[in-house]
Amino acid sequence: MADTGDGQPDVLSERLTLGTGFTEDDHPQVLERLASLGKRLRSHPSDSVDLRLSVKNRGRAEQKVTLECRLAGAEPLVATSTEQELSTALTEVRDDTIHQLDKLKTRRDPRHDRPHRP
Repeated sequence: MADTGDGQPDVLSERLTLGTGFTEDDHPQVLERLASLGKRLRSHPSDSVDLRLSVKNRGRAEQKVTLECRLAGAEPLVATSTEQELSTALTEVRDDTIHQLDKLKTRRDPRHDRPHRP
């Protein structure tokens, strides 16, 4: 099991699958670009997280990067980007997935169900 250096398992390197359009040579760049997503996923048991990253038409004007995040007990989270620059597209899907995780956490938080006091 990979370690982040602070005693936490590295969910990203363990659970990320590179799909269509990526090679193993891309793995270090992808991990670096998605690192802040890995930090957000640490609150979930690593065996309940599945990540899949793919790109269609890589390097062309119609390039589309898709990141699917599956968490046990939740609907799949899907983020896409049509940015032509791969690093920019990776940043977009990372940020969108983090935003979706934040929304999911807010919906699951029991305090969210309490009525607001004026």
